[in-house]
Amino acid sequence: MATMSGPARRGPGRPPKSEAGDTKAALVEAALRLFAQKGFAGTSIRAIAREVGLSESVLYAHFPSKQAIFEAALGRLGPQGVAGVLADIDPALADRDPPGFVRELVRRVVDRWDTPDGRLLTSLMVRDGLVHDPAMAANLDDAMERVAAFFTRWIRAGAVSADLGAPFDLAYALLAPVGQARVLWLHADATPEQRATARERAARHTELFVRAVFGRTDPH
Repeated sequence: MATMSGPARRGPGRPPKSEAGDTKAALVEAALRLFAQKGFAGTSIRAIAREVGLSESVLYAHFPSKQAIFEAALGRLGPQGVAGVLADIDPALADRDPPGFVRELVRRVVDRWDTPDGRLLTSLMVRDGLVHDPAMAANLDDAMERVAAFFTRWIRAGAVSADLGAPFDLAYALLAPVGQARVLWLHADATPEQRATARERAARHTELFVRAVFGRTDPH
């Protein structure tokens, strides 16, 4: 006699991709909250799992370690978050209006950093000395390389003089002062005035950079 079976049950192991993204994001957010309360060293994997109502085994299906969770936060909210910003900007803008592309890049990067989680990560990195973590250096280099690729294109196209410096150095000259504004004014306890200062300083630096590198002052 034929029998009817119900929906197949999923055995233990990694969750389906449709669930993994949301769970990973929840774990990163929970970890940031706990890191802020107890410090990175004082936060356990068990505490992070409990914060979102999961078992440790489920957490390990998403992240192999606490360090991996921190690195995921860096990937989204640290310097490497520039990759996500670049993916969201109209690629045609880079060729049509390089100064406009630079302005849009800085604006969106600051928007990403000036969020509750972004400001929390800033304070965590400074307080716990995580700015010296090797993952931070690798994260920063990745961001610079991605932006340097655009300066390579602009130099080849004649939009930027090759005498100004190497593409990586130009990327660093653009983003380093913006990162400094983040550390100084976009922290967990930032007031509205401090957040406004960070945006103002980033915008002023961007305009100075555009004039020096592209020889243009007219925003598009």
